[in-house]
Amino acid sequence: MKRLPVILCFLFLLAAVQIWPATPPTGKPKMVIEQDTFDAGELYRSAAKIEHTFIIKNAGTTPLNILSATPG
Repeated sequence: MKRLPVILCFLFLLAAVQIWPATPPTGKPKMVIEQDTFDAGELYRSAAKIEHTFIIKNAGTTPLNILSATPG
């Protein structure tokens, strides 16, 4: 019967550790775009399909969340 309070305290501490993180993340994300423009050349009335990939990296210490993006 003496073990029951010890087990309950252990379970409470285990639950508290999982609910509250030890330390909140510090720092900031930093977005780095290697090539921010792309010249597709002359495409006037062309049926050519153009594809290009922009590489975006996070140089910061916390996660970078991109919530929306629009062509401009």
